[in-house]
Amino acid sequence: MTLTRLLASGLALACAAPALAAETSFEWRAVGQAAGSYATDPPPRADRWDAFAGYGVTGDFAVTSDSGLKVGLTATVGSGDYEKSLDRPGNNEKLTLSEVFLDVTSAYGRVKLGDEDGAAKRAVDLLPILVGGQMDGFWTRMPGARPPQYHLGRDSDDATKILYETPRLAGARAGLSYAPERDSLVEDIKKASLLPAEEDFWELGLNYRGDAGAWSYELAAGYGRGQSDTPGIADTESVKLAGLLLYGGFSFGALWYDDGDSGRPTGRFDTSGYTLQGTYENGPYGATLFWHDSEAEGLADYRAYGLGLSWRARETLTFGLDLVRVDNDLATPARGQDGWVGTLVAEVRF
Repeated sequence: MTLTRLLASGLALACAAPALAAETSFEWRAVGQAAGSYATDPPPRADRWDAFAGYGVTGDFAVTSDSGLKVGLTATVGSGDYEKSLDRPGNNEKLTLSEVFLDVTSAYGRVKLGDEDGAAKRAVDLLPILVGGQMDGFWTRMPGARPPQYHLGRDSDDATKILYETPRLAGARAGLSYAPERDSLVEDIKKASLLPAEEDFWELGLNYRGDAGAWSYELAAGYGRGQSDTPGIADTESVKLAGLLLYGGFSFGALWYDDGDSGRPTGRFDTSGYTLQGTYENGPYGATLFWHDSEAEGLADYRAYGLGLSWRARETLTFGLDLVRVDNDLATPARGQDGWVGTLVAEVRF
């Protein structure tokens, strides 16, 4: 039985569950972003000015039995969230179902079935991103400014999968996910990706949280492997390490990934990178400094660094500003970005 059929069976079970439940609940949340960007030195035939928008509306329906077993259904309708951090909208589509999954939570952990991020991404997505987005921002969509790989490295994104996460015990949590194909039920993540899709995509994630006096910290590791179904294209194998250190309003994050030649001609164009980020938030104000360096050997040598600012003007409205220096040296006749990019973002959350 395919994951799609399993998901349909699970949805039917979730709909039948309320008669047996002690409690039902429904919650919803929404996010919308509009952004404008300006580049000082765009590639030939590319505009200096660009505009972006993204949105998502999520509904969570849950049924909790007398024994504490929780069965839930989550669905997000919006513009997609391909290669975005866990709670941020993208602009992959005008209207799509970017995430829909059934989850069952008990004392033994949580199982999800459907379109959801994989175990490795859920473990290492730790960077303290402000509204402008930093390496997750819309400015990376500008012509010539796109990095050679997503800053978290290659993963299964929102492919239809089964995911299991253990309870957090003594600060530690582990996750394991499997996607038969890197393909989503509705959202077209194949079209958005520059690399060929994989089959049998496994991800493993490990995450640990702890405290040391006034400091808090989080450490994570992720591993992903997918089988190439394209002759001459290498299998995907990605390793990721991440850390986050918190003190008062300060947070310091670091992430490193190595994708090898994942999804590229076998033995060529090895890809790796790292991101460093420091953020301070005080009431409605936030500021961050970040540095990203990545390379696709023989294709691109990429560096981006800059400043991000945010201001929560209302409870539901926040403005973000990024000023970013991009140096994207391509080993092809096409010219990458080499200059400054500024992005102004307005975000609404409910």
